[in-house]
Amino acid sequence: MTITKKFEPEGILKKYPKKYVIFTVFFLLALMLAEIYTSNNVTAYGDKFDKLSALEKSLQTENQILENEIAKDSSLKVVASKSAQLGFTNSQDIQYIR
Repeated sequence: MTITKKFEPEGILKKYPKKYVIFTVFFLLALMLAEIYTSNNVTAYGDKFDKLSALEKSLQTENQILENEIAKDSSLKVVASKSAQLGFTNSQDIQYIR
């Protein structure tokens, strides 16, 4: 008994055309470059955001200090003492016009 048939895999492996392989490689390379570019930009904008957040916090602190000074300077005691320094006095007799 002789075997006349060779034992080969029944399914023939399909090979992709060369242009699809090259296109896929270039596409993946372009995606990698885009990812590097966007991650670099995100990092740069993150640094800018941190600087702006610190600036906002310092401006809010300065604004609160200025609001406190305005409230202190506009109190009745301060206004009365400054008006006395400028020569304003309380009126002793009030005259009404009818």
